[in-house]
Amino acid sequence: MKRGHQVVLFAVLLLSLTILSPSFDFRGSQLNQERDQEKDAFPNTSSRNEDHHAPLEIVVSMSETDFQSFKRMANEVADAQHVEINLRNLEPDTYKRVLDNKFSVGESGDIILLNSAEVQYHAKKGHLYPLNGTTLSKSLGETVVGLREMTEWNGYQWGMPFDFDPYVIAARSPFLDEAGLAGLPESKEQWVKLVQQAAQDRTDLIRINLNDLHAVSAWLNQFEPGMAPDKIKKAQTSSQTEAYQQVIQLLDQLQPHITVESINPTLSASEDQTDAPMVVTLLSRLLSGNQGVAGEQSSMERIALSKLEPLGSRSLVIAAGSLEAEEASRWIEGMTSSSVQSEWYQQANYLPAKQQELDLESQKLIAKYDTTDIKSWFPAESSQSLMTESLIQSATFQKKVQQLLGGEITANQYVKSIIALQSASK
Repeated sequence: MKRGHQVVLFAVLLLSLTILSPSFDFRGSQLNQERDQEKDAFPNTSSRNEDHHAPLEIVVSMSETDFQSFKRMANEVADAQHVEINLRNLEPDTYKRVLDNKFSVGESGDIILLNSAEVQYHAKKGHLYPLNGTTLSKSLGETVVGLREMTEWNGYQWGMPFDFDPYVIAARSPFLDEAGLAGLPESKEQWVKLVQQAAQDRTDLIRINLNDLHAVSAWLNQFEPGMAPDKIKKAQTSSQTEAYQQVIQLLDQLQPHITVESINPTLSASEDQTDAPMVVTLLSRLLSGNQGVAGEQSSMERIALSKLEPLGSRSLVIAAGSLEAEEASRWIEGMTSSSVQSEWYQQANYLPAKQQELDLESQKLIAKYDTTDIKSWFPAESSQSLMTESLIQSATFQKKVQQLLGGEITANQYVKSIIALQSASK
């Protein structure tokens, strides 16, 4: 081969090796262009660059008591993960405006503690950063399947489940025993027995927060085929007419024995209680009102509890406009570690979203209360029992529910008015 040809061949080989080299980032100019576009679209990130990491902006909305515990743990995790954070605890109305208006202009922060039922919606809007390619990809698989399903869309994971807080119906176990029940009521006949026992004890039967329409909906929907507004539309089908008539009769019997309150009630296990022996409430509320109850003091009575739909969950998400996805995922990984999940449950009484920690706490609840394994609280094939928006969010529907529970209208009037409202809204 001639020497001139050898030189040309060597040059071609050298050029090929340079192009194929893994260390050569042939996307560099494209990435820089994308980052410039991101800075234009997300003004709050304009001061960030590869050499300087601004503090992570973390947005939550919770009670001040919960926030103080969350803040302490969040700062401890930030120190351990070597990241800086700024925490914002917003009032519910302000928080909703951030979610509705700020996502699109990049002012929502880097990380948001979001209702899991809203994750798919914001993912479809392009507001969220997919977690599959972050350091969270492994630990995502350690979360409860029923919660993780809520944060999946289009083959990607858009949120890390953080905690959940189901609505429960709870009763003093001795009251159930007196009525001849082995557990919480599951039929019309068993509810009638409880009404009779409450009348004999000269107390109301059940307490419920009239202002928490999720709680009311959860309780009403346990009466098959469901008495909350989102289920009553089934009453218009002939196959459900007889079933609804039976439930209507039962609600008319229960109505005079319902105590409505302005906050989620708790249930004391003290023997000298004269108030209603049953409540519908959040599990966290029940646990916070009964710290150290069962099995620790002989003067305390047992409490039976069972999960009601819906099941509220929260997840940590990364905003699509964040330029600190790596730092954000490290902080989220720390916040969902075994130790922090357990500590958060101990501090705030929200159940951990990590399966191993949930299994441990489930066994403790079984020992402390008359209840079933929490694993049975999740559906086998779908997440339909998880909290979602429904017709009950309409102010008009809410008014009818409150009138029913307050004894202003009968159960039959309630059903007819809901059906009429549904027909008018079509």
